[in-house]
Amino acid sequence: MTISIRGLGHELPPVVTVAGEPRATVPSPCGPSELALEASVAALQEAAWTTDSVEMIVFATMTPDISFPGAGCFLQDKLGGGTIGALDVRGQCAGYLMGLAISEDLIASGKYERVLLASAEVHSSAMDPSDAGLPIRSLYGDGGAVTALAAGDGVARLAAVECGADGRYFDKFWIESPTSKRYPRRLTPEDFAQGKHFLRIDRDHVASFGRDKLVEIVRQALTACETDADDIDLYVLSHVFPEVAEDAAKALGAGDSRSVVAGREYGHLTAASLPVALDRARAAQRIDSGARVCLAACGAGYAWGAAVLEFA
Repeated sequence: MTISIRGLGHELPPVVTVAGEPRATVPSPCGPSELALEASVAALQEAAWTTDSVEMIVFATMTPDISFPGAGCFLQDKLGGGTIGALDVRGQCAGYLMGLAISEDLIASGKYERVLLASAEVHSSAMDPSDAGLPIRSLYGDGGAVTALAAGDGVARLAAVECGADGRYFDKFWIESPTSKRYPRRLTPEDFAQGKHFLRIDRDHVASFGRDKLVEIVRQALTACETDADDIDLYVLSHVFPEVAEDAAKALGAGDSRSVVAGREYGHLTAASLPVALDRARAAQRIDSGARVCLAACGAGYAWGAAVLEFA
């Protein structure tokens, strides 16, 4: 069965400067479901779908509107989606790719015909606002994208999706608290004072692992659809450190003309990085008819994934 993207849309808030870097940042209180709602309008319009024709919402995010229920339920309500099913995916930087894999299986099973895959993040409100937090804060942005998926022909055929994870390195890239492991309270004054509710990252380990894994997972996806690296017209690569994605592109033999480093102009968007970059590449006319595009990401978890799209 052919599974295709029928529509794609994205939403980025205004860009501000953080430590000299342009970063998309919501100007007022906002959850990822609000960004996804704006992106849904464009995706549904391109797919020529009405909201009530959607049968399932899959929402990839690591920054849900609230602890629970999930952001998918928030988006369903905002869309006026009645009783459409909705679920969240916690795949961090690889969330979009895991969402693609789940959506593909839902459609291929015959259970659902039309799936809306949302990917959105609001990172700015979760960052350490002090000077000590500036190096990490300057990496991230806010934004969202929505992909409409169904069986049959469409904007682009999903040729391959490969995902994986290695939980041994969970504490190399994480937010430790609040945690259900802390009894009787999930966040103590001591945890708060030590900044355990802010993102922490082992830069060297995360960069080294990502540099190798991005190349490995791309090659795995290419093998799955019997495609050579040289046959890919555009690589869209995502990593919290842009230079890691650049190194991976070079290792794959892709120069600037054949690669996009997601988030360079607006910040790392984790689960939303790849679909936002993909939609922007389309708008910039970097994807021609018949093009083969490879998406790949590696990040917290450690989780990773890659997909190959064949555009109509």
